[in-house]
Amino acid sequence: MDVPSVFAHIAELVTEKRSPLVLGLDPRSERMPHGYVGNEGVVRFHSRLIELVADHVVAVKPQIAFFEQLGEDGLWVYAETCRLARQAGLVVIGDIKRGDIGSTAEAYAEAHFRWADVVTVNPYLGDDSLEPFFARCRDDTKEGGKGVFVLCATSNPGWRRFQTVEDRDGRPLYLSVAAAIAEWNDELRGGDVWGPVGAVVGATHPEVLASVRRATRHSWLLVPGVGAQGARMQDLKHAFDADGHGALVPVSRGLASCFEPSDVGWEKRVRDAAEMLVAEARSVVLDG
Repeated sequence: MDVPSVFAHIAELVTEKRSPLVLGLDPRSERMPHGYVGNEGVVRFHSRLIELVADHVVAVKPQIAFFEQLGEDGLWVYAETCRLARQAGLVVIGDIKRGDIGSTAEAYAEAHFRWADVVTVNPYLGDDSLEPFFARCRDDTKEGGKGVFVLCATSNPGWRRFQTVEDRDGRPLYLSVAAAIAEWNDELRGGDVWGPVGAVVGATHPEVLASVRRATRHSWLLVPGVGAQGARMQDLKHAFDADGHGALVPVSRGLASCFEPSDVGWEKRVRDAAEMLVAEARSVVLDG
């Protein structure tokens, strides 16, 4: 049985909140406000952060590595964070970047879709490594279809080493991946405008973003890099359609670390940062 893509729900949230923003959560003990100690402190901090920005974001994106480094209780912190986000009506994007052989991929999909609505995946091992994730996009009778963001053109400085290598037709690898994303997405989207297979494309290279957007017309894009990595909101304009749909903009340090740990007014700083970011996004993406 085919089910609606989670991205149809995301589109509704973007329209409702007039915001494409995603709260990135990368917990670091040295950046926590004073008084938030240990793993329970991380959960309390995330709970308060979500409360502060829930009106301005459509999703949260917990990065699994920062939870794994918390030790044996890190997975509990991750699960609680996902639960709190869902409780607030937000979509959960599990930033896990998994990619492995079929049986292992099956285990990853079973595990991580327990908590997340959408996950990031690595396509390097090919179609069979992604099929278990696609299966959850195709048919999830419990909660509706899931979604994936496939790594396509990443925002890190070393991305060009492999992702720009040309194939026999002179096409860079990232565009080969974009073509595959479009193919997978069309196979799964049925009659929906937006399918369940999206792409991760760094905001740090606008010309690449524009080319991937053209190649993946029915896919949502996850566009990291605004803020601490140097990209500007203005660079993202062509990632969106006329309704402001088609891309999500994660912000981590610009929200969750926009204050000093000793700052007693950190909550106001977070609220002010969220309001400033969403105003900027609206002026560029929705009103521009």
